[in-house]
Amino acid sequence: MDLLTITQAMFMLGFVAMAAGTFYFVLERGELKGEGRTSATYAALITFIAAILYWQMKDMVSFPFAGDVYLISNTMPVRYLDWVLTTPLLLIEFGLIASLAGAEKGLTYRLVLADIVMIVTGYFGEVGAAGSIGNYVNFVISSAAWVYIAYTLWQLKPTKGTAAVKAAISNMKKFVIFGWMVYPIGTAIQEILELNNPDAETVKLAVCSAAIIYVVADVVNKVGFGIFALKAFKND
Repeated sequence: MDLLTITQAMFMLGFVAMAAGTFYFVLERGELKGEGRTSATYAALITFIAAILYWQMKDMVSFPFAGDVYLISNTMPVRYLDWVLTTPLLLIEFGLIASLAGAEKGLTYRLVLADIVMIVTGYFGEVGAAGSIGNYVNFVISSAAWVYIAYTLWQLKPTKGTAAVKAAISNMKKFVIFGWMVYPIGTAIQEILELNNPDAETVKLAVCSAAIIYVVADVVNKVGFGIFALKAFKND
């Protein structure tokens, strides 16, 4: 099984993981009340949107039939559609739980605004030609927005709430700070490989490697984040 086939299969695995996560969060929702049920609703909605779009991407890369690296590249707009829809919801879910620990009301709005800037500039930083000034400028802006989000969350200190809420916030912060770090790394790897040695095999390695990184990161950062978010209420 070559790298291209593995990459195609990863999109199917991404769909399965997101669908399973949605099913789990819906079941958990029935066991929770109040803010816990709202949090489970957000978690289920995030993975549901991702599952639909991963199903679409699975078809775009022609899984389980023979495909090519350009089909993998064509999933980029759908990936960014996923992120621009789900990452704000994820931060809203974070803000919901952070509010139980005394976080200021404006926190969620600032995080979501920075997130949208990060996603939009990240997209424009990928659609340009490898090595172009536009790519670098947008990559820097996108990375700066992520740094703002990471710094804001790092500085967040719970002032009230149960031990379960405080533990959940600590874990969710790690998902956003460290889990989201994977995405610019994947973009940088693809950019460097395509820029330095743009032969067919190197382009294939660059595109497939980035796609695999994104799928794994998506599953961890969406499903894993939701699981830890609900611990704030299950262990309350």
